[in-house]
Amino acid sequence: MEINNKTVRVVQLPKAYPSREMWMMSEENFDLQLKENEFIVKNEFIFLDDRTLEHLNKESSKILNKVMFAITFGKVLESKNVNYVKNDVVIGNGGVQVYCITNEKIFKKVDNNSYLLDEDECHEGIHNFHNILMKLYDDKKKGKLVLKI
Repeated sequence: MEINNKTVRVVQLPKAYPSREMWMMSEENFDLQLKENEFIVKNEFIFLDDRTLEHLNKESSKILNKVMFAITFGKVLESKNVNYVKNDVVIGNGGVQVYCITNEKIFKKVDNNSYLLDEDECHEGIHNFHNILMKLYDDKKKGKLVLKI
């Protein structure tokens, strides 16, 4: 199975205020060949909140060229991990990307109805990442904004 993954990677550290030059949006095509204990999650929602902003400030150079941190909600597409099976609904650190392949315990299984979202409150598409992050950054009250993939 061939996968077309869209990602947002950090390419510059923030000085004081995040700018568009900090991110690189990219598309990566790869043939899905899971290794032992790996599984792939298709992220459906990306949550941008205070933790996303904190990650930018405290992680320094460790985050360069890495997928931007974000909590995600999605479904397992395929698995070679005994703890996750196809169609498991999960939440965890899937990052700002469409697909996440991992063998780590960064996801937790949840009930499909445990995260009911008002889809009118969601912003469409990973391409809106910068605008939504800026809205969160400029918002004086701490909150959460959601990208729907």
